[in-house]
Amino acid sequence: MGGPVRDAALNVSAKDLDFVLIGDAPALAADLAEELGGQVTVHPRFGTATVEIEGDRVDVVTARKETYPSPGSLPEVSASTLEDDLARRDFSINAMALPLSGDDPEVIDPHGGLDALAGKSVATLHSGSFADDPTRMLRAVRYEQRLGFQITGDTLSQMQQAIKDGHVGPVSGDRWRQEFQKIFEESRAAEMLLRAIELSVLAAIHPALTDGRRLTSLAGKSGLRPTDYLAALAVSLSPANGDGFARRLNLPTDWARVVRDTIGLREKESAISGTPVRPSDVCNALAGLDADAIAASARFSDDPQVAANLRRYLDEWRLVSPDLTGDDLLAMGVPPGPTVGEALRELTSAKLDGLVSDEEGERALVNQIISRGS
Repeated sequence: MGGPVRDAALNVSAKDLDFVLIGDAPALAADLAEELGGQVTVHPRFGTATVEIEGDRVDVVTARKETYPSPGSLPEVSASTLEDDLARRDFSINAMALPLSGDDPEVIDPHGGLDALAGKSVATLHSGSFADDPTRMLRAVRYEQRLGFQITGDTLSQMQQAIKDGHVGPVSGDRWRQEFQKIFEESRAAEMLLRAIELSVLAAIHPALTDGRRLTSLAGKSGLRPTDYLAALAVSLSPANGDGFARRLNLPTDWARVVRDTIGLREKESAISGTPVRPSDVCNALAGLDADAIAASARFSDDPQVAANLRRYLDEWRLVSPDLTGDDLLAMGVPPGPTVGEALRELTSAKLDGLVSDEEGERALVNQIISRGS
């Protein structure tokens, strides 16, 4: 059903299996889990269930029809026929089914999915599709870029009309964040986000999401993490817009910190650029900032010296510490209290900048610190 049939027709590996049952899908899923020793998760609102078996996932869905009380709202669901279930799908390439019975089953394709695959096009099933569910806008972009297809002209017009009519706003941040997360996991995530910017979808979600310059530098790179794309979206934002973006998507604490610290790091670039720059100055500027934000900034910075200093901070400089401990400093006569911490920080800076290289040098510097405080 849906994606697996599409992928089979394209001769690509399917990530998951989706089965539609005209009947009680959760009951079938429970039996399947018991038979194969898996775990079942039931979603009663939609009459669906997920079975996980040794890391693989199978979705079992009750055939249903959906109605949307208002644009962007979650649908009201009722059990129905296979025809109704296919008609509720987002795009024609995902509105196909393959019977499991018979010696030579044929694809059930009432909405021209096979023709759309042959024409490499992404098209909705009806003109109100994006009004019903505006998150389909990001899905359209995701399929287009992943498969190397094109969103059809009619579908683009429907998308722009849904944006103009204000249907994006009522959709919850959680639902939008889930679509962003799916994009972040794709190999062409940068291209997907750039296309969404081009189509004004991201600006409809939050008006400040219009700058794709840093995403362009990530396009085609491998080994990237979701936080790299998140930081690339955030880097050009003001602190106020960064906070607004994090609230709009209801970002978890760690991702909100990446947004905040990416913006904060940009404002500190003057302290870590230029040649030469003291390692201690870089460490002082970056102290307390999120490591994922720093790593992402190193990947898309357009200043090679800044990128190099950020990488050296992560790989080397932040790990430097003096040989002497706080107890050693107390034994040497440093007064207890804040002075010990200040002395340790000065020792660390001196070691970073090559002013001391061994314990003997550190002790000499401690004696200078003690003399200054006398």
